[in-house]
Amino acid sequence: MNAPPSYARQKKRELKICYDSALFMEALATIVILLHPLAALVIIREFLNQRKWRQEKTNLQNETLDEAISRHEKTGNRIFLYVIFVILLAFISKIIYFQINNGTVSLSDIVPNHFHGWAGILGLLLMVYLRQLGMKASKNRKDKKPFAKFSNTHGRLSDIMVYLIMIHAFLGFLYLFTYL
Repeated sequence: MNAPPSYARQKKRELKICYDSALFMEALATIVILLHPLAALVIIREFLNQRKWRQEKTNLQNETLDEAISRHEKTGNRIFLYVIFVILLAFISKIIYFQINNGTVSLSDIVPNHFHGWAGILGLLLMVYLRQLGMKASKNRKDKKPFAKFSNTHGRLSDIMVYLIMIHAFLGFLYLFTYL
């Protein structure tokens, strides 16, 4: 019989059960591999909403400005944690995907072997730097020290990251076709 091992059964009933479970496992593998891009879309939306801060802060007065700054900082910290979660989800979903399809997972299955994967790790490093700039600006603002340099660099880096995120998402969309 030249069928994959999941179909290799002698009796008809066993073949049907095995065929149904193979379909279920294929569907499960597809759902697992889609978890990372769906979670990433949510984070991209949150990141873009966070960037609206640059336009909104010019219209705010002192009291509401302080509240908005606090909200911006809390949201930024939350997005940072979500980005780490989404990247971990990418690795975990690849592990589960290869375990379902191959029955085993090797290091070469987990290590990125394409630009999308390495760009994700680069994006994490940029997020760490973006957060550090934001934390320095916040600390200097609270200590009544000059913070405009850190704040402007923080904003410009987020501008650059938007373009990189869109390129990364598009490459991820193309890369997804290798799994589906």
